[in-house]
Amino acid sequence: MITKYKYIEFVQTDFESRWNCINRRNKGILGSVSYYSRWKEFVFAAEDICVIFNNSCLRDIALFLDQLNQQRAAAAIERAKAPAALERNQL
Repeated sequence: MITKYKYIEFVQTDFESRWNCINRRNKGILGSVSYYSRWKEFVFAAEDICVIFNNSCLRDIALFLDQLNQQRAAAAIERAKAPAALERNQL
């Protein structure tokens, strides 16, 4: 998984499904990425209302969210396959 981009990087926190978005130049926290159960996907929340992003940073945030959401979907598919495989083996 790509976590470092041109201007920002994502660092996983102590919580499994939470990442901090860090400015690579001054190491300031720009926001966080976490799983939002109501939407059933990872989302980005800016740390401060005054944070400004250009299109490159926004694209990088979107790419990171896509990676996390695709990983979660793939894991859900694998979990769904596991019980079916067990049932076939027990028959």
